[in-house]
Amino acid sequence: MDNFRNIDYHTSLEIFRKAEYAGRRLKIGDLRTSMWLQKENINLDLIKTISLNYPDLKIFIIGEGETEGFYIYSQKQETCLKFEAAIIELK
Repeated sequence: MDNFRNIDYHTSLEIFRKAEYAGRRLKIGDLRTSMWLQKENINLDLIKTISLNYPDLKIFIIGEGETEGFYIYSQKQETCLKFEAAIIELK
């Protein structure tokens, strides 16, 4: 889970509401979503592993804007995590 950081659950719900209203939410199965997932290099096997700890895990993807990102959240556990790409340090 090194690539995920905790987001306040209630704040994330507001972020999701605003993204939905603005039309920035990406839906699983859409071509645009598939292209975004590939560009961001999201490892869905990691999501599958994380879901073992969160049986009600849901995915929310925001495709643009300041809150752009891949979020996973659990309503039962009131937890939200946002994917953060690993930073590569060049020497």
